Amino acid sequence: MFTAKDRMIIALDFPTIDKAIELVEKIGAGVTFYKVGLELFLNSKGEIIEYLANKNKKIFLDLKFHDIPNTTAMASVFAAKQNVFMFNVHASGGTKMMKKVVEESKKINPDNLIIGVTVLTSLGEEDIKETFESKFTLKELALNLANLAKNSGLDGVVCSPWEARSIKEKCGKEFKTVCPGVRPKWAATNDQQRIMTPKDAIKNGCDFLVVGRPITKNEDPVKAAQMVEEEILEGMKEAGIC
Repeated sequence: MFTAKDRMIIALDFPTIDKAIELVEKIGAGVTFYKVGLELFLNSKGEIIEYLANKNKKIFLDLKFHDIPNTTAMASVFAAKQNVFMFNVHASGGTKMMKKVVEESKKINPDNLIIGVTVLTSLGEEDIKETFESKFTLKELALNLANLAKNSGLDGVVCSPWEARSIKEKCGKEFKTVCPGVRPKWAATNDQQRIMTPKDAIKNGCDFLVVGRPITKNEDPVKAAQMVEEEILEGMKEAGIC
């Protein structure tokens, strides 16, 4: 079972490796799980992965691969060869793509968690209508993509906290939900639309919570991380999972 500390993933959304290292060093043993996205991965030429691995940190490589099946699978093989706990692809790449990713990357590292991105938390209902011209509501679209990911052999999805419970009900309790759009009550919402507090997110079925600016931009990131962890623990207690 994951502890409250294991469930918190801090997003290292920095333009330089020096800024990221500064934060990781400042927080120290207080956090074990970090997300590395496109900005930091590219600007550090991937060196941040080696640094975090040497610090015995868990890594979520958030590069959101999305291309034709073979190209995405080869990118995923690269990810599987790194010292990362999990990485992701866009579920909207389709079943063929996701199955190919699982087939190739699990040969390299069967323990890697491979998760699919459903609907970005920056998107709302109007964005879905404009972009996809879909008959689905936002929630229905997220559920459909999660189900495709499950049937393709992925280990879980990235989703909004608002869809986590429904995804668990549809795909099973072992199917992982990784949720950005988590904001403590004392933090600004920024560009996220479908947000939820850490306590409520855990109660709503989220396994892992991705938290960025409420911690990384805080004057006291150590204290902020502790406060988020306390809210996660409170949610776990109310949900009866600790």
